[in-house]
Amino acid sequence: MSVLKSKGLLLLILVFLTLSTGWNVSVPAYENLDEMEHTEVARHIAVMGKLPVHNRAEEAGFQVRQEASQPPLYHILGAIWMRLFQLPLTPPTAQVVPGAVVTCGDTETFYNKSTWARDPYQDDFPWQGHVRTVHGLRLLSTLLQIATLAGTWTLAQQLFPKSIIPFLATAIVAFNPQFLLVAAGVNNDNLITPLATWALVLLLTIWQQGPTPARLLGYGILSGLAALSKLSGLGLLGLGGLVLLGRTLQERESFWSLLRRSVLLILPALILLAPWLLHNWRHYGDPTALTPMLEEVGQRQTRAELWGTLRLMYLSYWGQLPCTFYPRALYWPFALLAGGGVLGTLAGWKKISRSQKEQLLLLVSWFGIITGAWIRWNLITPATGGRLLFPAAPALAILIALGWQQLSRLLQWETLFPRLWVALLPLLALLILRAGVIPLFAPPPLHAVESSVPYPGDYTFDRKIHLRGYRAQLTDPTWRCHLAASSYCRPTLDVTLFWEINEHLPQDWVLAIQLVSATPGNDTLRLSYNHWPGHGNLPTSAWPVNQIIEDHYLLPLPAADFPTQGWDLQLAFFAPEGQARLPVWAGEEQVGDAARLTTLRVPGGAPTCPTPAALETPAHFGDAVALTHAESRSLNGDWQVSLCWQSLTPLPEDYTIFVHVIAADGTLLGTGDGPPMQQAFPTHLWQPGDQIADLHQIQLTTDGEPAQIAVGLYHPESGARLPATVNGARLPNDAALIWSTQP
Repeated sequence: MSVLKSKGLLLLILVFLTLSTGWNVSVPAYENLDEMEHTEVARHIAVMGKLPVHNRAEEAGFQVRQEASQPPLYHILGAIWMRLFQLPLTPPTAQVVPGAVVTCGDTETFYNKSTWARDPYQDDFPWQGHVRTVHGLRLLSTLLQIATLAGTWTLAQQLFPKSIIPFLATAIVAFNPQFLLVAAGVNNDNLITPLATWALVLLLTIWQQGPTPARLLGYGILSGLAALSKLSGLGLLGLGGLVLLGRTLQERESFWSLLRRSVLLILPALILLAPWLLHNWRHYGDPTALTPMLEEVGQRQTRAELWGTLRLMYLSYWGQLPCTFYPRALYWPFALLAGGGVLGTLAGWKKISRSQKEQLLLLVSWFGIITGAWIRWNLITPATGGRLLFPAAPALAILIALGWQQLSRLLQWETLFPRLWVALLPLLALLILRAGVIPLFAPPPLHAVESSVPYPGDYTFDRKIHLRGYRAQLTDPTWRCHLAASSYCRPTLDVTLFWEINEHLPQDWVLAIQLVSATPGNDTLRLSYNHWPGHGNLPTSAWPVNQIIEDHYLLPLPAADFPTQGWDLQLAFFAPEGQARLPVWAGEEQVGDAARLTTLRVPGGAPTCPTPAALETPAHFGDAVALTHAESRSLNGDWQVSLCWQSLTPLPEDYTIFVHVIAADGTLLGTGDGPPMQQAFPTHLWQPGDQIADLHQIQLTTDGEPAQIAVGLYHPESGARLPATVNGARLPNDAALIWSTQP
């Protein structure tokens, strides 16, 4: 049965098309790998009718950067596709998001990964202008990668014609999340991969059935086209040379026979490559044009760290967007897939026929060549993208599929493991699309302006941005800690903001979400998040008018050495190029440049209370608070009092701590009344078990000799004191004496 008529392959292709379309739709234009540059090279060819040249193309308004000197075959096909389907050739209007509000790489959250500014509500389907061009070119990439799937199937069929291995190998390639991302992007990897795959199909035929002139010419043509797509395609010529050498030795042919065959293999590749090589020599003095490309991307300045590089390569082989990786749990199944496949291949190697071993070694050699090319390139310039290994992805997939088949047979389960993986892989790909891709670029939900919101507020920023309400709490998202990122193992601010504007905002403001010290005059920050709203996907210039924007965040708090206390949640807006904030109004009153919403309790370390200051018997205030330590000292006529409190039961209201210095006749000489920790930890936030270190400064305002220092708690509005007891006995005036000159 032919490949095209195979129901299994057609089913895999249909599911692949569905998933890649999901990636195409979900990833905004230019947010795929090097997509702006590849699109611009194709547009340059379509508009100008010639290949771009560095500097000249940029001067003409094409944002080609390093891709201007890449092998051009994919871009030529893209230009033909644009002309054939009359895709718009207008220049892109997308603007780069300011670097200060983008967070690429391993970061605390999965927010702010968009690198190109857009209006997410305007760029939806049906696409217009240059956005339609990008999505149209992505479709071309997807169709090209169908040839990779067909080639993978054919390659596996050549090796294992009566097994489930072609199913699983093709599924491993098709439903690799990174392969789906690349196949749904504008990138020349989408041409070298199918060309290299079909070259391997022909090479195995040459090994199995002999090197006829037609096969050698065909392989040379495929190798030349692959090299004209990406320079790593030149490795096919080296692999072909190894096969010819092996066949010559096996058949005991002469050196001249080897030479004739080599000419048939190399000549068509050179003929195809010659015009491009001459073009590069004429314009750059470098046939491969690597010199101008490296001038654009820059060369490595530091030595590559081996383990970190391999880790990034592994992760990016299975899934990476230009600015981020996915939640870590999404990689675990692929680690099992690859690890189990390799172990299974090694465990069952002896049961494979000699002919199959020889051909598998050819696939291993090709993977080694591509890996070596990547290592060399990574030594020159930082390049940890796993897609650089994709020309060898079918070879690796066949080895993994073989391993799982071998494991099933070793356990006498026939094809159980391969069948499970074939069913599971598309589901994993769908999960990653839903949980890893879509949330990165999705705009906040919108609500009708008459919708009710929690904790309604009356703050406005610059009289234009209205905070209609908010919801805020500190959470411990355990499942995110285990499945998403280690940053979520720390306390996390869960805050939802409800915004509204009544007129268009022409400028893009940065939103600051901060936890600032609750102590007046203390600007210490526990958290400072400064980015565009909507996780970086909704610049204020794109906010819809007269609709409520529900802007939700989960922000892990950075590790810090603070005691448990309260922190004020505040919001502000400022321009990216400066720190001048918008003025804030609460109703009709201007309240500065930040809106303080609420005070949140943030867990931290327990303070150390000095042992010498421990009270022999703690003083209790009601059944809620115990005073366990107290220490006082005179400093230049004034007094400093250090207290340690322990919370026993919750206090629903805020109380003020009084510290009174009293003369022997009862005269009040000075007071140090104030909220605990200078308002940093109000009593309504105390929880049983909390220890609170509290410092009070007392300036004596009345002449006299201090005889006692009394401490207690009272309600700031009513003045009512919490009843004070020691060993159950009520203390006079509900005050505990912590220092006295009297015995």
